[in-house]
Amino acid sequence: MKYFTIFLLIIPITLLNCKAKNTSTHKSSTGIEKISLSELTRGTNRIFTLANGKLETSLNGNSNTEEITQGNWAKISETAEKMNLEEISKLESPSTKRYSDAAFASSITITKNGTDYQSSEFDAGNPPVELKNLYDEIKKVIETKKSK
Repeated sequence: MKYFTIFLLIIPITLLNCKAKNTSTHKSSTGIEKISLSELTRGTNRIFTLANGKLETSLNGNSNTEEITQGNWAKISETAEKMNLEEISKLESPSTKRYSDAAFASSITITKNGTDYQSSEFDAGNPPVELKNLYDEIKKVIETKKSK
């Protein structure tokens, strides 16, 4: 009888533990996977890709990878998570300096659940209002890495 009671206690604990692991795995797979900022002009192609814990910088095809803090990634991914990703391709740029090559033509691509959401093009440093917070957070991380 004693073994039967112990057995009855172990089964629910095991089932609860398995369920907790499944929900945490599911939670992490529903978030932002990566975010890329692309800046292009004649003769220069810069792509900054942020993924969990890493910043990959590509300048005219030459790549470099650096570590970023989990806090930086969390802040950037939370900012992106708050956005309506289906609408970012329809956002209007507040300026058009990229047309005359006076500014980099920039765009942001957010990958969530295997789907890429790409913003409309905008001038580097002057994103649409809806993208400003995300753009600023990305640039903070990039500038911090450049200064080291």
